[in-house]
Amino acid sequence: MLKKLFILLSVAFFVLAAIVFINTFKTKAWPSHKAMAMEGLPDSAIAHMSQAIQIATISPEDTTHIDSFHFNQFRTFLEKSYPLVHQHLTRTLIKNYSYIFEWKGTDSSLLPFILMGHYDVVPVEPSAVKLWTVQPFSGEVKNNIIWGRGSVDDKSNVISILEAAEGLLRKGFTPKRTILLCFGHNEESTGTGAIAIVKYLKEKNIKADLVLDEGGEITTDKIKGVKRPVAMIGVAEKGYVTFELSVEKTGGHSSKPDKETSIDILAKALYHLRNKKTPSSLQEPVKEFLHRASGSSADFVNKLAMSNLWLFEGTVKKILSYTPEGDAMQRTTIVPTILESGVRENVIPTNAKAIVNSRININESTKQVQKFIVNAIDDDRVKIKIVGDFNTEPSAVTPINSPAFKMMEETIYKTVDDAIPAPFIMLGATDSRVYREISNGVVNFSPLVDSKGFHGIDERLPIADFQRFFNFITIIIKESDKKL
Repeated sequence: MLKKLFILLSVAFFVLAAIVFINTFKTKAWPSHKAMAMEGLPDSAIAHMSQAIQIATISPEDTTHIDSFHFNQFRTFLEKSYPLVHQHLTRTLIKNYSYIFEWKGTDSSLLPFILMGHYDVVPVEPSAVKLWTVQPFSGEVKNNIIWGRGSVDDKSNVISILEAAEGLLRKGFTPKRTILLCFGHNEESTGTGAIAIVKYLKEKNIKADLVLDEGGEITTDKIKGVKRPVAMIGVAEKGYVTFELSVEKTGGHSSKPDKETSIDILAKALYHLRNKKTPSSLQEPVKEFLHRASGSSADFVNKLAMSNLWLFEGTVKKILSYTPEGDAMQRTTIVPTILESGVRENVIPTNAKAIVNSRININESTKQVQKFIVNAIDDDRVKIKIVGDFNTEPSAVTPINSPAFKMMEETIYKTVDDAIPAPFIMLGATDSRVYREISNGVVNFSPLVDSKGFHGIDERLPIADFQRFFNFITIIIKESDKKL
């Protein structure tokens, strides 16, 4: 009997091994394409990008105190730098500082394309200025790089779109399909500019076949074993919610501390919260991303695991968890970002508060996240409530077989040699989430290669990336006459 069982198990093992290896070896590399020759940047483009960075359009947390001087200065800069855009496109101001430029097409039966971005930027910490290679708002050009806050996020989008439009207008181009250029002014804070733009478009009964916003980029070294450039196309956004955790307990003199203080209770709560991970799950965009990357992986173990998710899903999840980006692809993240307590060094505070930010995976909800936090902390003394001006559930998903995604693939092939276009879930929030009300074709992609300094020190845009971006947008506009 034991012998038969051993034979049966051996046969099962070899069958299983055969299936695994067959799946692995039949997983072919993603088809390779040769990019078109790139058109040179207009002579003035680099100067325009530099000038755009020099205007400190910082998005304040309190949008009632917007720095009107710099935002009006940016408007003047746009009018001076892009005269043909202002001559041939209809400009509509939204909430004073957001823009819609309508480039009227000749065929009204085609739904518009929306090319969008935002021109507000995050501030630079005063203590970090000395760590920058250049002054953050200098727009300095050196070593074939344009330096400064906003060079990547997101003036690269805005200026690339405007340069492409101005360049095509200079050549007498008229689109068959209406093209809308939409630029928000406060994406980095509340996003009310984008909300108002979409409200305006809805009132005009405008829907769009394609909405292209900032998001995924081209990565060349972040996926182990994959040597080809992977163009990561955002097809969905995680949700966003902020909680306040607060503890109230009588304080007193620091010379006579109780066994527990409000800070102690809050610290324990945060410790328990950070030491309990949210459930992991590989959603369809992530699975497709792994499928496309697996065929080109030179790491056999990774290729074997990614080609056989039905068996090695747990292993793949573990591999993803080795990096913050990979781990965030498969689960809801929860992290404390602000701590507040105490008034003097010799006073035990009565109140302690923490702000905790969560990015919600597309299969979950705010309600589930709050329940997870309550269970993880397991202490009724910690009060939990939702705070902040901006909270949103995860977005819908743009299917990979949609015309919008297919167009992204085709344009990437024409712009980047040997690229693997792959869907993924956006970890951060963008203005484009609200555009899903008027389009089923929202995609997030910027043809930048592993951008540097995003929201941090030494934000910078290589001129080669700028040129690629300009060509990418030019191709989209020129081929917008295709029916999707």
